[in-house]
Amino acid sequence: MTKSFSPISRRKLLALMGASAVTTLAVGCGSSDDSSAGAPNEAPDAQFHHGVASGEPLPDAVVIWTRVTPIVEAVPGSGLGGPVDVVWEVASDANFANITRQGRVTARAAHDHTIHIDVTGLQPATAYWYRFRAGSRLSPIGRTRTAPAANSSPESIRFGMVTCAEWEFGFFAAYRHLAERDDIAAVLHMGDYIYEFGTSYGPVETPGKDFGRIHEPAHDIVSLADYRIRYGQYRSDPDLQAMHARHPVITIYDDHEIANDWWREGAENHNAATQGEFLARLAAGLQAWREWQPLRPFSATDPLRAWRHMQFGDLIDMWMVDTRLYRDQQPANAIVGYGSVDPVVDSPTRTMLGVEQRDWLVSGLSNSTATWKVMTNQIPFYPFVVGAALPSVLANLLAPGQGTLPPLPAPLTVEDWNGYRAEQRTLINTMKNTDNVIVLTGDYHESFAAEVPERTGDYILDGNSVAVEFICPSVTSPGLAETLGRLGLDATGLPLSPTIDLVFKVNLALANPWVKYHEGVSNGFAVFEVNRERTQFDYWFLADRTNPESTARHAASWEVRKGAAKLFAVGQPLIS
Repeated sequence: MTKSFSPISRRKLLALMGASAVTTLAVGCGSSDDSSAGAPNEAPDAQFHHGVASGEPLPDAVVIWTRVTPIVEAVPGSGLGGPVDVVWEVASDANFANITRQGRVTARAAHDHTIHIDVTGLQPATAYWYRFRAGSRLSPIGRTRTAPAANSSPESIRFGMVTCAEWEFGFFAAYRHLAERDDIAAVLHMGDYIYEFGTSYGPVETPGKDFGRIHEPAHDIVSLADYRIRYGQYRSDPDLQAMHARHPVITIYDDHEIANDWWREGAENHNAATQGEFLARLAAGLQAWREWQPLRPFSATDPLRAWRHMQFGDLIDMWMVDTRLYRDQQPANAIVGYGSVDPVVDSPTRTMLGVEQRDWLVSGLSNSTATWKVMTNQIPFYPFVVGAALPSVLANLLAPGQGTLPPLPAPLTVEDWNGYRAEQRTLINTMKNTDNVIVLTGDYHESFAAEVPERTGDYILDGNSVAVEFICPSVTSPGLAETLGRLGLDATGLPLSPTIDLVFKVNLALANPWVKYHEGVSNGFAVFEVNRERTQFDYWFLADRTNPESTARHAASWEVRKGAAKLFAVGQPLIS
């Protein structure tokens, strides 16, 4: 029997989160009033320092969000400031001449003065504008858009896609470039919206002090106050605020919203002796994530559930999966998920998704009648083969003569789906019998376009693929070559990153022929369009992540055509 999140730890996690297990959400069909205990006030000095946001678009509803700062001292995580009356308005025009929905809610310190309104009764595939008011203070204006009607047949839908924005590695110019586009229905954020590290990137020094980007607080975040402070810092970024104000965002957490490489009962970056019980940290991180993102509860019966299904007419069925909360611990490995000879990678009882989520996904893929089936996913899915020479080459580069990596050929990476091969195989078998499956992935900090082979050993002969996968670049976080290169220098004193990147490119070419595109050093974002006949995915790279005014260039485009899970290069990007 597949092991799942234990009832004991689940009950304890819910108890630690208390009433905040589900974000307080006012439903706004006309007007609303949160009349919970505590007398609200008009807060004449209130401010909206953290912008506005919208998310989770449905054909008739969307969530709008803000955080109000009632008094100067009521900074994120402080617990200070009394309840505040906040008026919200949604209009069909940017001047608010035609207000279609409005109401009043109360922002409270119990939720860090964040506000979530599920605005219902809206028209499908329609743009709306929204704002908030506390006393005489107005928030910035946000624009959002509802999804197409479930029974409609849209010709095309275009999305932005981002992942992995580490504050200390650069500015969020990628968000600014998406905010400047008018052709996007929503932005998918694939996780690592914040990072939990202090003023370092694990064992790697960060460059943030060189351009004034230092984490607050300066230590690894552990408590609820810590996580709230960190979200408040990230939300202060003007480019992040601009993206949220311009487009609805559909998001899911990955590991750094809690701790590096976390699983349901622990994390690589958690020391119980000095940081306390992991479940307490998990509860704090999940609560802050729900408070600071434009989310609605995804299940009336399961407060912890983050996986959900979204529909965009008959064109797209989209499954947002959760690859963290239910997973078994990662197999033993030598370094950052590489170099494992742990036999548990093939255990049929190991799970990434948990039984309920896996069955839901398999059933959804199998029964979908949408033209395109899209699985949005935090970690690389395609089978990755580590060639026999790679471990020894890396060992000699990183620590000559020290034997830091295993001497035996390492078969695969294990922090991603390749450490859970039985469940990976279950999904591949499902995709084999399902047309037009696309996997969208974040996490890796590098750019890939890959076919998902039916069987790796036969691919070189038959080329059979069951799906395609697009992995978008990170907003600022460093790729594997840069991360490893920052750990040391070679004998000449030159950075290791270019050499390591070349080693991995050779390994991909020789051992992973289903990977059609890889770029391992650039940061940026992606834009993709789904239409009746094909899906195109554009990779956009920043000129310099340490420059807040950085330009972006189109680097590559790949497409998959309806009826064939194969990738083809495209010469021109989608026109904005």
